[in-house]
Amino acid sequence: MNPVAIEDHLKLVLLQWIVIIAAAWAVGRLGKRFFNQPLAVGEIAAGILLGPSALGLIWPHDWPVMFPKETQQSLQLLGKLGLVFLLFQVGMEFDYGHLRSKSRTVTAVSLLGMIGPILCGLAIGPWLHKNFAPETPRFGFQFFLCIALSISALPIMGRILLEMKLERTAIGVMGISSAAIDDVVGWVLLGIATAMVSSGFDLGHLLLQLAGITVFFVALHQVIGPWLRGLWRRSVAGPDGAEMSTSFLVLLLIGLYLSCLVTHELGIFVIFGAFLFGTALHQEAGLVKAWRTRFSDVVLVAFVPIFFTNTGLNTKIGALQTPVAWFACLLVLLAAVAGKLGGCYLGARLTGQPARAAGCVAALMNTRALMGLIAINIGLDLKLLTPALFTMLVIMALATTAMCGPLLRWCLPEKLNPVPVE
Repeated sequence: MNPVAIEDHLKLVLLQWIVIIAAAWAVGRLGKRFFNQPLAVGEIAAGILLGPSALGLIWPHDWPVMFPKETQQSLQLLGKLGLVFLLFQVGMEFDYGHLRSKSRTVTAVSLLGMIGPILCGLAIGPWLHKNFAPETPRFGFQFFLCIALSISALPIMGRILLEMKLERTAIGVMGISSAAIDDVVGWVLLGIATAMVSSGFDLGHLLLQLAGITVFFVALHQVIGPWLRGLWRRSVAGPDGAEMSTSFLVLLLIGLYLSCLVTHELGIFVIFGAFLFGTALHQEAGLVKAWRTRFSDVVLVAFVPIFFTNTGLNTKIGALQTPVAWFACLLVLLAAVAGKLGGCYLGARLTGQPARAAGCVAALMNTRALMGLIAINIGLDLKLLTPALFTMLVIMALATTAMCGPLLRWCLPEKLNPVPVE
């Protein structure tokens, strides 16, 4: 590509980036102000509005002029880079203290919060495969569908609890703790699904991949993580509020990118490497705070909306053209809600929680948001989903996230009901 062509390409990408950032900011805040929804719901909706399902219907013939095919790879690359930084941050902010909880409620909610969606996925999977994805590997499709239905959204749950000032209540602790366990299981299963597809479902190759991932995880947590954390403590004056030096940032970025390359070579997506690298550093609160202060807003404002928009560009509501397709979409949503919401509610009630508290925990666990969309996009990249099924699952992720706030407010005991966020 000659310099002039590169300049023209960059100009178009920058124009698209401006539109994406502005739309995500505007729709996110409109959703929060008028519908009391978390910012992430509006940001996801903005991506869909910019895609062929909304703006593309109004501007069908000239639609490619805004997001032409020649810039799609550039946007996908930027979105992937954003996910690398986001998953690194999620890994660093992941509190393993929740996993040590011996609460009967947390154990029951997390267990039934996985079993319920998996059973629902097993029930509807064969019919969905037969009617919408007969050319995909049946086992891989079924396995992935169960994961997509069972995953929760720990980061957005944390944002919702903070917005509603519930993070220090018993309901908030139960929800976060249960979601932490389910997300660990979900990400492990997603990694296994990725390894299975990349290995061509060869058992020997799969076992080698899993062994390699295990060795890498142990190395991160027993060698690399402790060394970096010790280096951080020696390089700063205090445990909290320290600024990250340029030298340490260079070392941190090299470690992050190398971790991404290792997981890529092991046959799973680079974002898993970013997440694992982050989990090896989460004990160092000062380091986490320094990273968040320096990069968090840039990642959330500039890069994550690109991922939402790419999801929206792949979401084609028009792909659901028949009553059977819309019935399937409704079936996916009902299975997701019945499995997760019903399973978590049952788990909380069986361990003696009041009905309202159980409903609050179930509403929190039912949200999929960004983490669900990441899983769904992985399924598309693995060619386990057709465009129609991808659209159904995106609608499910958006609907279950939008349900969380209203359900939570409806179920909250009066003494915990917070003042609405302005």
